[in-house]
Amino acid sequence: MIRRVLVVLLMIAALMAALFFIFREWFRSGEVRELRLPADLARHYAEAERETGVSWAYLAAIDEVESGYEQATPSSIRERAGWIRERTEGNGHSVRAAERAIRQGFPDNRAEEILEIAESYRWMVPSLTEGYAFPFRRSDRDRVSYSDTWGAGRTYGGDRKHEGTDLMAKKGIPILSVADGVIVRKGWNRLGGWAVTVMDRNHPQIFYYYAHMSRYGEGIKAGQRVERGQVIGYVGDSGYGPKGTTGKFPPHLHFGIYVRESLLSWEREAINPYPLLKVWEAEK
Repeated sequence: MIRRVLVVLLMIAALMAALFFIFREWFRSGEVRELRLPADLARHYAEAERETGVSWAYLAAIDEVESGYEQATPSSIRERAGWIRERTEGNGHSVRAAERAIRQGFPDNRAEEILEIAESYRWMVPSLTEGYAFPFRRSDRDRVSYSDTWGAGRTYGGDRKHEGTDLMAKKGIPILSVADGVIVRKGWNRLGGWAVTVMDRNHPQIFYYYAHMSRYGEGIKAGQRVERGQVIGYVGDSGYGPKGTTGKFPPHLHFGIYVRESLLSWEREAINPYPLLKVWEAEK
């Protein structure tokens, strides 16, 4: 009788372990850390990932731990990607193989720090090469300017830090969805004016926030699926006041990216979109 009970308990434990492995993203707990990826190197990490299959997150985490990116160059990024690919026998896209290579190539404490950062980065930005869209059409890009406005001070609504990138553009220029997704919120908010929030359909821990629109794209509504490159709205200057307020600042798109710590949580942390925008802008 005791043996049967033990067998049943072992089977239950094995089933629970299997379910946890399958649905581990739902139970994931971990910090959404600051994205320190340097914008001027971002496309080189993307190119190395594309060429070798090695996730950008491992390459960036190594450079972050080793030198705070100070010694990272386009050539060193490619060399590091080749090193991991060689140590994984061409299987660099395998998470287990890449992690094993890092554990073999670095002292224990340093390897664990690298893998901790890489795990967080892979959750926040699963890939730099999945084919995301820049939020403006190529024909409009010469009329769009932006810089790294992450963390800049803002005073409307109280002292706060800017959680996104402002892309300055002429009022009425179409705004594109950067990814396939689902609109989880559409409407007015005091800071963002007419705004849309889209949940990434392939990575539901990630949300894209588009604010200060002058109007929405045709048929845009909450609950609707949108495709990468679809027009979801138009540049405006709405916000910083009650519903309908405009003209408080020059027209632009405020673009934000928010990530939740697990699929069981709706709490979201902002990450800096700027280096990702530089990658997407460079895509053909």
